Order: sequence, then structure tokens, then C-alpha cells
Amino acid sequence: MKKILLFMLALMLMVPTLSAEAASNEAASKGKVLLVASSTNTLTLKDGKVDPTGYFLDELAVPSMRLIKEGYEVVLATPKGDIPVMDKVSNNVALFHGNQAALDEALDFVQHDPVMLHPIKIKDAIAEGLDNYAAVYVPGGHAPMNDLMQDKDFGKVLRYFHEKGKPTAFLCHGPIASLAALDDPAGYRKALVSGTFDEQAEKSKNWQYAGYRMTIYSNAEEYPVEENVLKGKLPFYVADALQIAGGIVEHAPLNEGHVVRDRELITGQNPASDHMIAEELVNALAEKH
Repeated sequence: MKKILLFMLALMLMVPTLSAEAASNEAASKGKVLLVASSTNTLTLKDGKVDPTGYFLDELAVPSMRLIKEGYEVVLATPKGDIPVMDKVSNNVALFHGNQAALDEALDFVQHDPVMLHPIKIKDAIAEGLDNYAAVYVPGGHAPMNDLMQDKDFGKVLRYFHEKGKPTAFLCHGPIASLAALDDPAGYRKALVSGTFDEQAEKSKNWQYAGYRMTIYSNAEEYPVEENVLKGKLPFYVADALQIAGGIVEHAPLNEGHVVRDRELITGQNPASDHMIAEELVNALAEKH
């Protein structure tokens, strides 16, 4: 009998401890951030050549790891719910300022972290309820020029975040995905590829970010990539695409970090802006608390 009483007493003492621990974990999570990446791993160039592509390692990993460090839960979503592919070009220590340890940490994150191993579909995030998410973030690499910029589900996400004024961040080529909020994003992309300027003007009307200050990878930064990496011309230039749609596009000198924040929209120019956009997004989220 004495043993039973002692066991029951031990259980009673454990309950508050477990509850306190659960409450502590609950308090530690500041909210969810939707990390959105492309489901594609190739890009068709102007001459028909198909080039491998994907997300840029530092652009995805650096802000994601910073958000997690700050206490946010990061949820990865792609159009197909698949694990996104890294652009092999971005596996480069130069993008991490020569810091091999930082590169290794980023590689470990994208290869082994549960965030990366268990993506959901964008439409599943919508079904769950976008009010559960505090912000959305899209890294670059050329891949968003394919599916994300014309994905209707992602367009719904952007319209919701715009309406609610929640932080909406894009880096490098990532801001091209903001065009998913157009009435006919697929039609606009088709017009960009074909170079039909009248149709571009028509299809880019009513963009919710028209008149916003923003940045994106510049044409001047793109030219040497075409010549030295792609060995061909892109189907269109992302900076031009935003300007035609009504964005007030700003650029810093080539390959210098640059971030622009206008209302809920946060954009970074290039890979060198990875830590800067992470800082700006964290600040924007803190202002919402």
C-alpha cells in the first residue's frame, strides 16, 4: 500500500513539471512562417536550351535558420508538395563569404532538417488556414520564374497576406513569384516569353504591388550569369517583368547586398542580401507581436 501511495505522489509531482515544460515550448514558438519554393529543377532558355536550376542554398538556408533561431516554426511548401531541388551552382563557399563552416551548416540544414524533409503543398497551407501563418518567404534561384510566378494557389496566399498586411518577403529572383497575384499570371508569363509588349501591358494590370518600392536581381547582374554560367539568354528578365507590372524597382551596385521594405513587402536584390533580408523579416515579425 505504501508503495502505491508513493507512486501516486510521484505522478502528482510530475504533472505540473510536464505542464510547465509544455507551456514553455508553446511560448517558445512565436508563430509559423511559410517558406515557399519551386517544384521545378530546369529552366528553358530563349534558344530552347534546358538548363538545370533550383533554389539558391544561402537564400533558402540563411533566412530559414535565422527564423528558427528566433523561435519561429518554418513550414516548407511547394506547388507539388515535393522536396525542392538546390541549384548546384549555389553550393559555393564564396556565397558564404569564404566561411566553410557556414556552408556546411547550410548544407546540413537542407539535407537533414525536418523542415526540408517534410514539405506540404501550397494548397494544403491554404486549407489549413493562412491565418495560422505570420509571414511568407520565397528564396531565389531561377526556379521561381517557372511555376511560382504563375501558380494560382500561391496567388491566393499573396492576396491574403496583402489584405492582412502580413510580412511578405522575397529574395533575388524570388520577387518574380509576387506576380502570381495577377489576375492572369500565366498569360503574363507567356507574354513576357513571347515579347508581345501590348499583351504584357494588358496582362499585368491590377497587380496588388503596383506602386510599391521593391528590388530584384538586376539585368546588369544577369548578363554575366547568362554568358558564363547559362551559356544562353534567359526567356525574360525578372527586373523588367516587375517594372512592366508597375513595381518601382530599385537596385544597388552589382552584387552588393540591398533590401527594400515597403509596407508588408520585403525584397532583397541578390544572394549577398541573405542576412539582410533575414534581419528585416525578423524585425517586421517582431513589430507584429
